[in-house]
This record gives sequence, structure tokens and C-alpha cells, in this order.
Amino acid sequence: MAPIDLTGYWTAVISEDWHVRMLTQPKGDFGIGAPGAIVIPGRGGAVGSGANPAEDSNIPYKTKGGLAAMQWDPAKDEAEGNQCKAFGAPGIMRQPTHLHITWQDDNTLKVEADFGTQTRLFHFAPPTPEGQISFQSGAYIPPEVPKMEAPPGTEPSWQGYSIASWTIMGGRGNYERAGSLKVVTTHLKPGYYWRNGMPYTGDAVLSEHFRTMELPDRSTWITLVQIVEDPEYLTQPFIVNYHFKKLPDGSKWNPAPCSVK
Repeated sequence: MAPIDLTGYWTAVISEDWHVRMLTQPKGDFGIGAPGAIVIPGRGGAVGSGANPAEDSNIPYKTKGGLAAMQWDPAKDEAEGNQCKAFGAPGIMRQPTHLHITWQDDNTLKVEADFGTQTRLFHFAPPTPEGQISFQSGAYIPPEVPKMEAPPGTEPSWQGYSIASWTIMGGRGNYERAGSLKVVTTHLKPGYYWRNGMPYTGDAVLSEHFRTMELPDRSTWITLVQIVEDPEYLTQPFIVNYHFKKLPDGSKWNPAPCSVK
């Protein structure tokens, strides 16, 4: 059913938020924003000052979320075995990572990241059975569409539980078949968007939309839109775009463990 092919090796193209994606910034660097509230790269300024230290920053934190970010303690995370807090589903796609995407089985897409050696599984509903005609009444009985949700008792984890579905367009007449992939992830352990302790809660819901495009130089790219809803920490959904470029092979694949630095 897949209208686009996401399989293969891909590399992250870091074209925005470079200093917080490629480097581990000090506590209180919320990206960009108003002077006196955060660090402005290249211009200095106060770190984490004001009632809400994240005011006007990249991440739309409530005061509670901004203050929680100011509690970041990498030594404590390491001592507690939480080196992977910035490598959970809302954070791993922001890292300078390579991806290896394969089909684990007919209904499960596997996404591996070498930076942090993480694995995400995207679960699709099994094919919908065909409807039937009642031999008694002659009426059409529509199929029961499988309802996808996390299995009972699913424990929170860094990558959570991801449910995927295709959006399919075209494919008839003169219209090329195309579409996108939507993935919704829940059952997350609390973690970080960035490696300097920008937090999300365990109630965060991550929605992602994957699309592919081919550029004039014949290179293939993934455009990824991420939307995080986390009412406890955020004033509104946190929306970002990321890009991955397809690689010819796995020669650049370089697994590395999670790190707090």
C-alpha cells in the first residue's frame, strides 16, 4: 500500500537550530528569543533569567516547562542511567544522525538511528477485510475496520508506541501515485528535545508526517514535520521541520551510544 518508499540509508541535513543540534549547549539556552531571557548565539546575554526563562524562545514553554529546563543536571542523568533522555522519539530525529529504514514485516516499518543506537517501530493496522453481502437480506455488510492502539499494559519507553497510516493521493488517470506517512507516538518516558535538557513530559503526544521529494540533481529527500502536544509544559503545539537526504549505501553508518554530552 505504501505510496512512497522510505527504505534505505539517510543522513540528517542540519539547516536550522544548528547550535543546539550539533552541539550540547549550556543549561538555559532555549535557542533564540528576547534579550535577557535566554542566550542569543554570538551575542551573549543572560541565561535563564525572568519569571519564564523560555519566553519567546524556539520552544513554546509555559513557565513550568521553562523552569523544568533550568533543572537539567547531566551528571544526575548519567548516574541514574538516563543517558538516552535526549534520544527518545521527540528528540532522536533532531540529532545529527543517519537513519536506516527497513520493513521488519508487512505491517511494521523499522527506523534505526546510529547516533544513540535507537530503534523506532511504526505499526500499521493489518489490511482491512472486504465487506460481505448478506445472503438472507441481500444487504451489504461493511468490513470492521481494525482499531489501532497500543496493546494493553504497554510500558513507557524512550521511543514509545507508534501507530502509522498512509495518506495516498493520485494513481489514477494521468495523476502519479504519491502520498505521505503519518505516525502518532504515545507511551513515552519523559525526555529532552535537545541535549541541554529541554524537557517534555510522559504525556506528550508526538505526531509526524513524512514526505519524499526528488530534486533536479536526482537526489531524494525526506521532509519531516514533527508536532508535539504537551499541555503540561507547552502553551501550544511545538512544530518543527527536518530534512534527510538519501545515501547510496550504508558506508557512513556509524553506531554510537547515548551520551549526556
